[in-house]
Amino acid sequence: MFNLISVKHQDIISDKLDELYLLRKQTFKDRLDWQVSCVGDREFDQYDNENTDYLLGCYDGHIICSVRFISMDHPNMITGPFKAFFDYHAPEDNMLLESSRFFVDKTRVKQLTDTTLPFCHLLFLGMINYARMLNKTGIMTVCSKSMYTILKRSGWNIVVESIGSSEKKEPVFLLRLGVDEASQEALIKYIRRYHYCEGIYLKKWPLYL
Repeated sequence: MFNLISVKHQDIISDKLDELYLLRKQTFKDRLDWQVSCVGDREFDQYDNENTDYLLGCYDGHIICSVRFISMDHPNMITGPFKAFFDYHAPEDNMLLESSRFFVDKTRVKQLTDTTLPFCHLLFLGMINYARMLNKTGIMTVCSKSMYTILKRSGWNIVVESIGSSEKKEPVFLLRLGVDEASQEALIKYIRRYHYCEGIYLKKWPLYL
């Protein structure tokens, strides 16, 4: 069984937080070689704090995907370390969410499941459902060119606010992701190509399959 839930930083139980940080280190440091802050085999930083909510995707109780959310009126990656990448002034708007540390652990997926569920797009949909549940107007994020291509192909309505250059001199995209009904429906249509489910269940939050 797959479930996608939200949990505040101060409410997540310690073993799940430890599991999350372990998977993030394996993804962002070991696989992608990002310049991230690690302590031992765990990855976390100053933005993992009381202002943070996590979306956790779990299969049979094991975390396989996640994303971190912070309201744009709190310190976040876009107004912090990513600020130098772009010629852009990010709005300090509590109706917008900043998302970061998005990952799907493909190794765990292969070890734990034999399903054809599109976990990446389920996490996309969960981001929309969660933001709509909070009555937010959009999601801000920074991503690579490859992730930008995946997002465009998903049918998600996105606006490119700025294109910049990372510390590795690679192009990065600052995006505003829509939380509109059309984006939600496009992702539901994509997901139902791989897993049949009544659309009404895919619009709910939390998400259970």
